[in-house]
Amino acid sequence: MNKPLRKKFLKHLYIGTPFFFLFFFLFSSLTLAVQEEKQQEEKQKQKVITEEIVVEAKLPKELPLSTTTSIKREMIESLNPRDLSEVLSHTSGTLVSSGTKNEFRIKIRGFESQRVVLLYDGIPIYEPFFNSFDLKTILTEEVESIKVVKGASSVLYGPNALGGVVNIITRRPNPSSFSLKTFYDSNNALTVSSSGAVRWKNVFFSGFMTFDKSDGFRWNRDGKRILRENSDYERKNITGKVYFYPNQKSEILFEAAHYRSEFGIPIATEYFFPRYWKFKSWNRSQFNLGGTFSLFKGGNIKFRSYYVRHDNVLDAYFDPDMKRLNWESTYKNNSLGAFLLSSFSYQAQNEIKFSINFRDDNVRTQDDIGKEWEEFEHQIVSLGFENLFSLNPKWKLVGGINLDYLKKHTGDNKASLNPIAGIKFNPSDYIDLHLTFSQKSRFPSMRALYSTSFGNPDLKDERGTSYEFGFSYDREFLFTGAVFYNRIRDLINVIRLPDGTKRNLNIGKAHISGFEMRFQKRFRWLNLSVNYTYLDGANEEEKRPLDLVPASQLNFALDVWDKNSLKFTLWSLYVSSSEMKISNDIVKIPGYFVLNASLSKSFSNFTVFLKGENLLNKYYVTEPGYPMKARTVAVGLKYIYRGDEQ
Repeated sequence: MNKPLRKKFLKHLYIGTPFFFLFFFLFSSLTLAVQEEKQQEEKQKQKVITEEIVVEAKLPKELPLSTTTSIKREMIESLNPRDLSEVLSHTSGTLVSSGTKNEFRIKIRGFESQRVVLLYDGIPIYEPFFNSFDLKTILTEEVESIKVVKGASSVLYGPNALGGVVNIITRRPNPSSFSLKTFYDSNNALTVSSSGAVRWKNVFFSGFMTFDKSDGFRWNRDGKRILRENSDYERKNITGKVYFYPNQKSEILFEAAHYRSEFGIPIATEYFFPRYWKFKSWNRSQFNLGGTFSLFKGGNIKFRSYYVRHDNVLDAYFDPDMKRLNWESTYKNNSLGAFLLSSFSYQAQNEIKFSINFRDDNVRTQDDIGKEWEEFEHQIVSLGFENLFSLNPKWKLVGGINLDYLKKHTGDNKASLNPIAGIKFNPSDYIDLHLTFSQKSRFPSMRALYSTSFGNPDLKDERGTSYEFGFSYDREFLFTGAVFYNRIRDLINVIRLPDGTKRNLNIGKAHISGFEMRFQKRFRWLNLSVNYTYLDGANEEEKRPLDLVPASQLNFALDVWDKNSLKFTLWSLYVSSSEMKISNDIVKIPGYFVLNASLSKSFSNFTVFLKGENLLNKYYVTEPGYPMKARTVAVGLKYIYRGDEQ
């Protein structure tokens, strides 16, 4: 065989082998599953991802008025993700993107990360200067479930939940267990993680650690897999928890965690001037102490105090060889806070909830080595009250209000009053209808207020008004949906002034309307889930669509398994085109379709798996100038030991 033919043959073999391998096992699994379906009747109906009206977790507990997507542990394990960024795009109403600083951000119904609250076992996770978070720093191996709250989120969650809430619940250490997982992919990325839990009387100890390293990922440039320069990273994480149960109705928890990483920031392939940046260190330490206790008859109270510290060093170089340092920016920021949440019944028809949230954010920044440190401080107090009133078994009313107060570093302090109201109707135990109205606000970040380049200490807080009608049918199958309308005023935008300088100003008005639907059907051998979201987002000041808000998003997940512990998962994501304003130009971002698959086989305590991402090897971007990775294949092994349930 001559060299061109051999090269062509190897190319087709490379492309076709994963498809042949995966679909061969899909066909085999389907055949075995159909036979088993004929022999046995369905014994139990289970849900992997459910679109629900009531959040199932302990406090903070969502009132039955918000459309909430719940991602269970079984689904997370099917995707075999490294971190949260590989999970959240596969639900309704959410979209994950990555761009200028190689951070993975989420949009909920068009609202960006800065307008979304991320909770990790109730603790808010955010970088206090930018008031944002990076999804890739939240590892999924110890996550039990993820709840994405959209629309009228509860006032109990505290301030800045203008766009919604992502609530992460980690696994409880019961029974005692040990696990070890490792996998390696075609980008030369190696991940090793381990976790364990033991019990001593009424005390549980659990721990988790991981190591993740890559020399960088490949992207598709004109059909060739090219190394994305400066995309290397190294991540380490260690977490320890102690649970103490003084009685059956009380729990006390202490947690300590440290996340340590360093990573490059790939250079934009177009639209932007090249920046040779690298995070020399991006570290987060976290400590929290609190507990959950019974209150009165049938009530409970939850208290948690926490301390979160970020130590980040960003290096900028003159040229791509990363040898001549231009400047080094350092952030030493921390948040000290606490919250108290409580719920109790008053008479038979009233369920009353209230919350107190406090946090003290401190920021120390240095623009370059040898320059003076700048220091800023914000204090926020939030009080929330909600009442669920049952008119009868079918009709319920909900009303609530919260007061958010910001004590600023400079300028006028701010206060915001936000109401929520709604009605819920259950004509039967499998049909749920709700209609809600709420108002939310978002305080400006310290960067927007005090940045030396374009800060404005007189900014107002952003205000949003939300209307939603939602429904759910859950009997032979699950079908849910919601129609929503959000209006936002006093949006904060960076504006170029006549003298050429930039400044943050409250000039924006916008709206986001749309609908979302979800269908799920589960058999004994197969589970199918389909989500669709339509968004109409407009910047009313400039009379154009909102940046990076696609009109349509469709995703599906298909799980197939058989009695021989063989499981095949196929999931995909389609996103329509969008646009973004860069300087004075409107840049179009093409739509994209990504197909992924995973195949696993369990042997007693061991599971081996094969995972393929972007199987069609498509070139696509979620933000202009920053292409995502090409086809990637990973192979892994996991060992799990579980003791007896306590």
